[in-house]
Amino acid sequence: MSAAVEAWFEQLPEEWRPQAQRLRELLLEASPLMRESWKYSTPFYDHRRWMCYLSLQRKGLVLGFIQGVHMPDPDGLFAPTDHVQIRHYMPGPAPAHLPEGALRRLIQEAITVNDVITQEKRGKARKRKG
Repeated sequence: MSAAVEAWFEQLPEEWRPQAQRLRELLLEASPLMRESWKYSTPFYDHRRWMCYLSLQRKGLVLGFIQGVHMPDPDGLFAPTDHVQIRHYMPGPAPAHLPEGALRRLIQEAITVNDVITQEKRGKARKRKG
């Protein structure tokens, strides 16, 4: 874990800290390949490739899924966004309840999407070499 990531969590306003910390735990528990890093002044989570990030924006805490456009949202967790590709989950401030089951499903879906994209890119690379 980087000092910058730790500092980000420590500097969050108290109302967002528990939600952000729990999202972090859910992400890191989701896959043994999950990596936490510091990019663009925010914590990023990678599973084979960039998967999602945590950010504190004007509207509140955001869990942004990089390939969100390719992810189903059967539980209706995604908030409206102007982004073409990225989709956001925006929890309420503490003590608001996090829908952990639905979040776990969403995180697993993001992992699956990243796995598929990684396999497709490897297949294309092999075809170019062959």
